Amino acid sequence: MAVAENVGVLATLIGALGGWEFIKWLLNRDTNKRIGAAQAFEVEYKALIEDYHRVQKEVDDAKKEIVKLNEKLDELYKQVHRLEGERLDLIKENNELRLALKEAEKHVCLQPDDKCLKRLGTEVNCRLRDLLRGKYAEDHPGAIMTEEDMKNVEQTKKEENEEGNTRNEEQ
Repeated sequence: MAVAENVGVLATLIGALGGWEFIKWLLNRDTNKRIGAAQAFEVEYKALIEDYHRVQKEVDDAKKEIVKLNEKLDELYKQVHRLEGERLDLIKENNELRLALKEAEKHVCLQPDDKCLKRLGTEVNCRLRDLLRGKYAEDHPGAIMTEEDMKNVEQTKKEENEEGNTRNEEQ
């Protein structure tokens, strides 16, 4: 009877703790663990998927930014190459001008006027030759080329000063 009493106490204890629910819990412990683990896995999976989508969006944004920066870099390289080309053109022009200056320095006319006209041909560009042949006066009508022109200029200045003085005296 001791066993029957123990079974009765056990049945009373089970009834007090929830009875049938306690028995279901005892029988379904392993199943409940698997269901809990599956739910936890599902929550973790959803969190990982959200993180993946967030990181994928950041990667896509970074790729777009890289494309923009590469385009800007290409434009800058084009501008650098264009400027280098202009620089090389300027260097070439500078060297050509220096060469022309050296050539011009070789052809400086240090001879008297009559020898200059005989020595220099028509293809040589010499300002003195143009002056002696009268071409300079055509391009510069007010140029002083002879002593007479200088005297005429001095005479004209004197006349202008005298006219200015008479006007001031009249006023």
